[in-house]
Amino acid sequence: MTYVRSMRRLPALAVLGVVMGAVAMVVYSLQLAAVLIPTPQAVADLVPAAETFFAILLLGIVMVLLDIRRLVRYRIAEIGVKGAALLSPGWIIPYVLSVRRYRRYFVGSALLYGAFYAVITSMIVYQPTVDFAQAYGAQVPSVLVTPLRSAPLFTPVITVYLVNHLGLLLIPLTVILLVATSVLVGLNFALSGFAFDSRARAAGRGWVSGMGAVVGLFTGCPTCAGLFFASFLGGAGAVSFATFLGYYQPAFILLSIPVLLLAPYLTSRGLSKVFRDGCVYLDAKPDTGLRG
Repeated sequence: MTYVRSMRRLPALAVLGVVMGAVAMVVYSLQLAAVLIPTPQAVADLVPAAETFFAILLLGIVMVLLDIRRLVRYRIAEIGVKGAALLSPGWIIPYVLSVRRYRRYFVGSALLYGAFYAVITSMIVYQPTVDFAQAYGAQVPSVLVTPLRSAPLFTPVITVYLVNHLGLLLIPLTVILLVATSVLVGLNFALSGFAFDSRARAAGRGWVSGMGAVVGLFTGCPTCAGLFFASFLGGAGAVSFATFLGYYQPAFILLSIPVLLLAPYLTSRGLSKVFRDGCVYLDAKPDTGLRG
């Protein structure tokens, strides 16, 4: 009983992480606004505040992820006790993650999409023809914090020179979107795999769960939308579109999050045609696979 009660209090950790990040963003924005003339000295004085804000933001993200992970572990344990999982995202997702095969789908697709996202949004910068030390006067390796005056979550800009020709360009919003979309994409691919495998359970109705799988897979790559449209343009048109897309890419990806959140519901609804009593019954005790 103590374990159950402690798990039910876990959302407080995620809320605390969100509040910490929001408060840090507001404080940092006010400090930026207080600098009327961005002289080199004034900008240098803001570097500690920028570093603190970014560190708190990362800590808040970690707290939210840990809270979600432990909540999923609690749901998996409860499903194991009941022997069944309801066909709703809050229950079917933990059940799917309790199966090693689909957990691998989740981890693999989330990591692959995260790497793809980082390259497309220029979080990972690789310039084989540019010598960072000569072109930018950078020390390799080093970290440069730039507290630009910009909209919230677009500042500060963290430049990490890993080695010559390879670095990272980190902006708060892109970091948040990287984590959020990667997790959601991973969940959608895992659910799509489960829906596709479950289609054989209902003879003549397998296409219903297959539709759920298609929904998850089609929304599985938010950053692909711009590349898809750009492929129809050539020459200067493609360059102009790429420039436009690069500036508004975070907005496009942010708008894709509601779609990624809706896809698990649609997949669960499609599965209801396969599991007609509204539950998925366990054949064996689920493996949490989430050590810690």
